[in-house]
Amino acid sequence: MQTPSSRRRPGLAVMACLAVAACASSSPPQATTTLVATPSDAPAAVTLAVTGPATPVRSATPPAPAGRPALASDLVPPAPLRFEDAVGRAGDGLLGQVATQLAAAHRPVIIDPLIDANTGAQTVGTARMGAQLGAMVHARYANWTVEPFTRRSLEDAPLLLIGTLTPVNVERAIDTPPDAFRIWLTLIDLRTGRVVAKQIDRATVDSVNPEPLKYYSDSPTWHKDRTVLGYINSCQVKTNVGDPADPDYLSRLPAEAAVNEANAAYTDGKVEEAHKLYEQARLLADEGDLRVLNGLYLTNWQLGHRDAARKAFDKLVDSGLEQKRLPLKLLFQPGKTAFNQVGDLPEQYRVWLSSLAQEGAQSNVCIKVVGHTSRTGSARLNEALSRQRADVVMRLLAQDKRVLMGRMTATGVGSKEALIGLGTDDLRDALDRRVEFRVIDCI
Repeated sequence: MQTPSSRRRPGLAVMACLAVAACASSSPPQATTTLVATPSDAPAAVTLAVTGPATPVRSATPPAPAGRPALASDLVPPAPLRFEDAVGRAGDGLLGQVATQLAAAHRPVIIDPLIDANTGAQTVGTARMGAQLGAMVHARYANWTVEPFTRRSLEDAPLLLIGTLTPVNVERAIDTPPDAFRIWLTLIDLRTGRVVAKQIDRATVDSVNPEPLKYYSDSPTWHKDRTVLGYINSCQVKTNVGDPADPDYLSRLPAEAAVNEANAAYTDGKVEEAHKLYEQARLLADEGDLRVLNGLYLTNWQLGHRDAARKAFDKLVDSGLEQKRLPLKLLFQPGKTAFNQVGDLPEQYRVWLSSLAQEGAQSNVCIKVVGHTSRTGSARLNEALSRQRADVVMRLLAQDKRVLMGRMTATGVGSKEALIGLGTDDLRDALDRRVEFRVIDCI
């Protein structure tokens, strides 16, 4: 399948970056949208060069009402800066909130790889952000040690840094390209399970690379399962400083760490090792954990275990139908209704559609096939093309299982539900050119 640039293990990426002096932000304190902490119960190897002190920006965060501490919902991001400067400003704001007694303690710090909150995927941009933040932690706190995110490192109840990097449009207008990438950062103390700092910022669109990392680029499907939703809920507005992190997220951290180890091996091209690690993760994760099932499908397919790959994909379909939504990265030739013919994609697509037809027929559900396009070309033409592609997929499913014909409808939404929205028509916005299968009420 099409893949972006490869990366090393996230933990190793951070440590490699630590050796580069330019990774640490050396800019002086700047005005930030800081959320003041109140007392509580107590990726790819990338060389980063911070381009110099950012222009100070007046905080856009309104003061908290008298009588209560600032809440996450009070935070308003400042004007966008170039990516490295925005990450540096956000990191300064986050670390500046850490209480004196916490900063003085000898603590390990781990970074659960940062994600895009629209897709749950790790990208080149989120990996760069994690590496830069790891370098900043190392430079600021001599008592803290940045460790890779593994099952072993979790045993020490470390400080846990999480974050999201997401394309946003301030106007929230349909079919409008994003005007910034929003940065959310949160620091959790795993000794107490509570949030100890939060920060928000924004980066300019042209300075961020949202290309998904290899595992996410190769995976055929995705959705925001309970782990991803728990991560996002803990990171963004659903928690305040002093609050417990999302319990679903905390309870799944061992499985999350195991998946991270497997993804790192997969990205390094160690397919057999990755397969073993995904099998270990399967024993820790929820039965329908999408990242585990994607990993088992990918590694079995690449190892030539076609029957095992099909079984893993069947479970992916079952998980999607249970969630009433199953997106698939069925990529079409530009402007056409014919599938891409790159590599073994046609063979994989046959397996995917055969599995969906079989599982859909057996589950006795009704399905709406929804076509999507990227934000290239006119909205009217994109909507028509997305509908034509949905029709093609619906006919292929019905050819496999005729019983489905009376239980399917097709529609196209063009780029109205774009997840990335850049209109680049490459790996960066591949998820915008998808086909979704939505379970609907049968009439």
